[in-house]
Amino acid sequence: MTLKMRALGLLVVLSMVLVSSQKTEIKTGFCIDDNSCPDLHFCNLSEKTCEHKPVFPMTTREILGAVFLVIVAGLSNAGGLGGGPIISPILIIFFEYRASIAVMIAYVPIFGGSLGNFLFTGLTRNPTTGRRIVNFELVTLCLPLLLMGTLIGAKLNRFLPELAILLTLVILISVLLQKVSAKATDVYKRENALLHAEAQRASEGGVPNYETITTVEPPSEGELKQLLEEEKDVFPFKKLRTSIILVFILIAFNLIKGSKRFPSVLGIEFCGGGYWGLTAMTIAICFAFYQYASARAVSVYESKQRLGFPFEDEFRLNSGTVGGVSCYAFVAGLLAGMAGIGGGTIMSPLLLEYGLSPQSASATSSLTVVFTSFISLSLAVIGGFLQMDQILWFMFLSFLGAVVISTFLNHMVRKYRRQSIILFILLGVIVASLFFILGFGGYKVFQHPLEYLHFRSFCA
Repeated sequence: MTLKMRALGLLVVLSMVLVSSQKTEIKTGFCIDDNSCPDLHFCNLSEKTCEHKPVFPMTTREILGAVFLVIVAGLSNAGGLGGGPIISPILIIFFEYRASIAVMIAYVPIFGGSLGNFLFTGLTRNPTTGRRIVNFELVTLCLPLLLMGTLIGAKLNRFLPELAILLTLVILISVLLQKVSAKATDVYKRENALLHAEAQRASEGGVPNYETITTVEPPSEGELKQLLEEEKDVFPFKKLRTSIILVFILIAFNLIKGSKRFPSVLGIEFCGGGYWGLTAMTIAICFAFYQYASARAVSVYESKQRLGFPFEDEFRLNSGTVGGVSCYAFVAGLLAGMAGIGGGTIMSPLLLEYGLSPQSASATSSLTVVFTSFISLSLAVIGGFLQMDQILWFMFLSFLGAVVISTFLNHMVRKYRRQSIILFILLGVIVASLFFILGFGGYKVFQHPLEYLHFRSFCA
């Protein structure tokens, strides 16, 4: 099953490349020769405009940027973050893309990295229970509200003063930093206590209590046996059918209503009555999918409880926890859309707050990012904002980084039996994100202070 899903993942990557039928050139400004263009740009003499050079051949600066991108994508996705706040600055600094273009291109490595991390980390089993490590019920429950919150947050992003957005982002990242730091310290101390106790038992002639895969002996027949077998399936496709349907519905709705960057396929006027009507319908559809997912999650929990399912350390989505998780997912999407960062940046720390293990939180968050980034990437590709070589190259770099670093980190976690490794990686990425946000945001405020203070139009 795992090999089939990895092949499916690679097929998705290739299909995204093939969909890119519109090749657009990234143009910026008037020019008379190459010397009048920015670095890594050339002058198209026939149109007298500067265009960004193709990916190949690469300059030393771009090679260095590619190395940074592999590392950042790998580390970010190891923590389930996606890496949006750091990837865009790398594309601007090392590859000389304009900010608006860098945001579009960033969808490629975010999707590729999260897909790579999910395929090579998410399709594994919990080492103590033998069950799948991804909580698919959580993904199905959180995705509709995350997307709904992101949609509303993106509208607020257009309206609010950019200084308010920057301050919100700094406060948000600072809070996440504090929460993840406390979690990492707590897990590290508990691991130390466990290892110390095992070493003490070994010195006294006892047998160390090493973590091994424990198998729950199912009944010889009945519903519980079937349920336990299903829990071993690392990719239960039927649990994600509603999420997949929702993603493609949202892509279709976005194509129909259009945006400022690309027109509606049906000619609907941007910011007109039809546009806002479809936006309201999109929100209603997300809420309807959430209602279905929440009812199903509670029903699944009650069935497990009735059958005497051994939950052990599994997170329980019951009527008491669904509401809290749902609110967190919506707020995460709202803040992510308003601040212009990926939902994974907020979702992974929140899943840790609800008691998921670092590995489970990372893998579950990565699958969520696969869906959310797929929507953004699809619209960017269909709108003709990305070139074929950009999709191929940046997808490869992020996928490579996620696979290599995630595989290495999982090996280290198993070898030293320390899931705190993932938490400290997550902590480092959040610190780096805060550094880049403060640096870039502060620089832009210093350059154009007045532009960061006024409210804007929802249709700007």
